[in-house]
Amino acid sequence: MPSMSKTLPAATRRWSLKPIGLQAWGMITIGSLIQLVVATAGRGAEAETGVSAETIEARIVALDARPSVHDSAAAIALALAAAEVPPATIHELFAAVHEAALPGMASSLDAFLFFTRDPAWLAMRNEFAEFLELPDVESLSAEAARPLANYDGVVRLPAVTELSVATAAALADFGREEWGAAVEFPAIVEIAPDAAATLARCEALLVFPNLGRLSAETAQSLAQHEGMGIVLGGLETLREDVASVLAETKSIRGLLLPDLTSLDSLPLARRLARQDHVFLPRLERLEPDVARALRGNDGGELSLIALKTLSAEVAGELVGAGYFWLVLPAAVVRPETAAILAGHNGQLTFTGRGPLPPTVAEGLAAHRGLVSLPDLAELSPELAAALAGHSGGLVLGGIKTLQPQIIQQLATHAGPLVLPAIESLSPALAWNLAKHKGRLILPGLVSLSTGAARALATSPGGVDLPGLEVTTAAGIGVLQQAKINLPPLEELRIAAEPEGWQDDFVAPAP
Repeated sequence: MPSMSKTLPAATRRWSLKPIGLQAWGMITIGSLIQLVVATAGRGAEAETGVSAETIEARIVALDARPSVHDSAAAIALALAAAEVPPATIHELFAAVHEAALPGMASSLDAFLFFTRDPAWLAMRNEFAEFLELPDVESLSAEAARPLANYDGVVRLPAVTELSVATAAALADFGREEWGAAVEFPAIVEIAPDAAATLARCEALLVFPNLGRLSAETAQSLAQHEGMGIVLGGLETLREDVASVLAETKSIRGLLLPDLTSLDSLPLARRLARQDHVFLPRLERLEPDVARALRGNDGGELSLIALKTLSAEVAGELVGAGYFWLVLPAAVVRPETAAILAGHNGQLTFTGRGPLPPTVAEGLAAHRGLVSLPDLAELSPELAAALAGHSGGLVLGGIKTLQPQIIQQLATHAGPLVLPAIESLSPALAWNLAKHKGRLILPGLVSLSTGAARALATSPGGVDLPGLEVTTAAGIGVLQQAKINLPPLEELRIAAEPEGWQDDFVAPAP
């Protein structure tokens, strides 16, 4: 969800959560929480809503004891473990974040939890400070909603099955001061026009994940929203009159339509093109005239990861549309369209675990910027050789192991090489990998032996190890001397030098 000032330039705004900053509230004990609930029993607000303002305020204060989605992965893992979340679940969570297709061009826990619909991961929201679930609130009065005005996170109301004008009016102050505020109504399938008009006065991000119907009258009411943005999930298609009305949406970040499978409205396409992120993760087809209407963006993101086909004409329109980040499924790219996409002035990302034909990679190699293959699970020698001709940055996100023959092919690649899924390196593998001419970036590497450290120190292009957690004292000395980028030393754990750490170095071949 968005979390920055409305005054930021359009090109710098991104969909992301931010910490809610509740330190000033202090900690709350279980006893004091019970006292608050008991002391407010029977008040008018509770009679109206089932939950009083004091109870909601106490729940917000209690969130301060939870970790933030913006903490480091290590800190989050520790906090979840302390909350008795099973280690396997923690591992699965981070793996799911890495594999998810999200707006913003980077895998992040905040965006993953915000967009997920998986019940298991929705439940995981309750472990973090930025998510406030109110499962016992069926309606809200202005008094009961008062504490929400200063909450900078996602308020989820799963028991609200029909949005009344009164509940919509109660949220009028929510998000007025806090840019990270969002209100989510997962149980609502249809919104009455008068309730939508009232809710449009709320400046928070308005989220409806599971809509079944949207009338032109309701769309007209929502279009008057001048707050952070509107998420309209559950809608696979839009009638022409509804799409035309939504094209007039006034929200700062516009619209997110996560379930739209077809887009035929030129006015709506033009409206989307004015946004930082055009994220249409289920759009299956794109006609040339609609692709042309998506032109005019100034450096944002266009993500179309569900396209079934990509013609040369549409590829040309996308390249000339002005987006910096262009995200497409690898399966729809052919050699002729790869050559067109290579002319894109920005980053190219191709999703999908399936193999990328070397002939396609050869066409993409002419691209001057970064080429990212975040899901690619297999890398043949032929594909590695084709990608090695690329002079820009290369991300191979799904490659967990590398064979010597593959590394030899990649060694001639001159740009930065990012291997996020590599978690460990033997000295032999590290030595071969260090032959890569460009910079090596290994975000997933968490431990490093002395021998592997010595091997990486020979890399001519330099190495970044942002995720390193443990190495030896000798290893740190080698890495520092080679000017390899490391996390702060106080965050590293120094392992003893057991047998096999010092002596596992494999001397380079002549």
